[in-house]
Amino acid sequence: MKVVATVFAFLLMLAGLVGALLPVVPDTPLVLAGAVLLALADGFTPADLKLLAVLLLIALVAEGLGYLAGALGARVGGASWKGVTGALLGGLMGLLLLGLWGLLVGPMVGAMLGELWAGKEGQEAAKAGLGSLLGVLGGVGIKFAAGVTMVGLVVVSVLAK
Repeated sequence: MKVVATVFAFLLMLAGLVGALLPVVPDTPLVLAGAVLLALADGFTPADLKLLAVLLLIALVAEGLGYLAGALGARVGGASWKGVTGALLGGLMGLLLLGLWGLLVGPMVGAMLGELWAGKEGQEAAKAGLGSLLGVLGGVGIKFAAGVTMVGLVVVSVLAK
């Protein structure tokens, strides 16, 4: 039974890494779930609790940054508060309406619409939209790096036992 749980735990973590590249699939939550399953299969020691606390912190930070990445990118691209708000709302609406593509396109379109609403010209609005898109792509990179780090910590923990 322990072998089955260990294999399933690592499959969950692998799915989490894939999920970091495909925004429709949860990423760090799947890696964390795999680590919890592995800890349960191994008897849940105090060392497991410390590792899970670190993994939870990494997951929370990565998820927060991943969600805010489009808005932060828009801000770096020169967006006003209306463009940043547009990027946040665009990301949410994009996810609800278009799924995967909406997560990529929604913040960009939202930032551009927010900037046009703020009275900026087309080129300035496009710059904010491009910044938002680059921010979203940076967020994907951050979440993938967080997932790799989490899996790496689990592997080191398993090998140390």
